[in-house]
Amino acid sequence: MKARLEGKPDVSALNDLGVYFGEQKDYTCAANAFASSLQMDPQQKSFAHVAFMFGASLYLSGDTKDAIAALQEAEKFGYNDIKLHLILAQALDTTHATADAETALEIDPEYPDALDNLSSDLIADGNCAAVIELLDAPRIAPLRNEQQDMNLALAYARTGKLNDSARVLRDSVNTYPDSARLSEQLANVLTELGSKEEAAAVLQIANDRQAKGSEADH
Repeated sequence: MKARLEGKPDVSALNDLGVYFGEQKDYTCAANAFASSLQMDPQQKSFAHVAFMFGASLYLSGDTKDAIAALQEAEKFGYNDIKLHLILAQALDTTHATADAETALEIDPEYPDALDNLSSDLIADGNCAAVIELLDAPRIAPLRNEQQDMNLALAYARTGKLNDSARVLRDSVNTYPDSARLSEQLANVLTELGSKEEAAAVLQIANDRQAKGSEADH
């Protein structure tokens, strides 16, 4: 990388540098690298993708206004990816552009699966703050499924916000009462909170439902 950046680096080197800084969570430096690439060659083949990475880096560095402009530019040039829709909607929501945020989320039927994957990837990367920002946003919360609730609760738990984790899981258990995974996760969080009796009750209810389900199958 260092050798490629000596002298006058090409756009490929700058883009790789931006990706490197992004992986290091140095989003300001990532945005600068992508900006240099876009300025050097606005006709580059991967312009829309680089514009998206530029916008995402700006957003993650806290520059919401410029992030929106960059993401909308990427969208205009044909970049159609779930992450763009989610980040753009979140950025617009932050600026209280409610109608625009809702429009940004009018995406294809693969949206739930993509959101599962994105939040799971963020969990794997240890980026719990991004998971919370993504899944507990007003536009997203009503659409969350079982896996997304589990990811959000885990992110809250890992950042020490056990009460928020329990809140998410209680609501989710009410929505998906047959989910043993949710009940077990809720019981674990309640135990950490010192609510052992409630934890035991949650597990007992889950076991009773499973037993009844097994009887019905026979």
